Amino acid sequence: MLHETVLLQVPGAEGPTELVTYVPGNFPELGLDRRRPGLIICPGGGYAFRSDREGEPVALRFAGLGYAAFILNYHVAPQGRWPIPQRQLLAAIDHVRTNCDAYHVDPGAVVVMGFSAGGHLAGCAGTMWNKPEIYRPLKKKSAAFRPDGMVLGYPVVSSGEFAHRASFVNLLGDRYEELLETASLEKQVKKQSPPAFLWHTADDTSVPVENTFLLEKALQAKKIPVETHIYPHGSHGQSLADRTVYSPETMWMLSVPCASWVERCDIWLQRNFG
Repeated sequence: MLHETVLLQVPGAEGPTELVTYVPGNFPELGLDRRRPGLIICPGGGYAFRSDREGEPVALRFAGLGYAAFILNYHVAPQGRWPIPQRQLLAAIDHVRTNCDAYHVDPGAVVVMGFSAGGHLAGCAGTMWNKPEIYRPLKKKSAAFRPDGMVLGYPVVSSGEFAHRASFVNLLGDRYEELLETASLEKQVKKQSPPAFLWHTADDTSVPVENTFLLEKALQAKKIPVETHIYPHGSHGQSLADRTVYSPETMWMLSVPCASWVERCDIWLQRNFG
């Protein structure tokens, strides 16, 4: 496995961000020229911090399933105001594609995966990869930054009635009023947006399930393939929904049925990119 930390510098950011790689190696029994999908993981945390529970455990699980996994330690408030985290994710997408030979990644299967506010960030890549304010300072054509798929777990989507308000306050800062509608993902879906895998819990009290419903409806309206799974119960932040992401003191928050999202996502990824 190639496990290293890559520093990515983007215009406007205060210092570089880290892209941490968990890339399985190729060997003769698998095929030395084997290519696999690459998953760029964006942990949640309301754009105020990054949840460790939604980073390394997720990367290790999907690396174990044969994917090349990458964790993006994007900047958060107050350094990570719009569009810095968005630009950092686009730079990560381009980095993985540019180095696809070293990572054994299929350049046509670079997928963004995000949870909660990290789901919003991943969704920004899938809906706004060609927004000039975000991509032009990176000095490449917008096609270099378009992800091939999106996997969003209990994502922050809408800045409207069902908003997780703190995420937008942290992301937008002084430009809150100016950018609130722009940052609402369901209003930014394009015909060229990539296919999506969405999952949420029906009784999420932090980020209401309506966020996923709104994005699903917007994708369907543009005839973009979307697979959605709604679990009847589970507190916000389930991550892998197993014992690897909960401490003994918080195990009571675990909703075991949610863990099936990993298998369902694996099937979806193989169907679309395998």
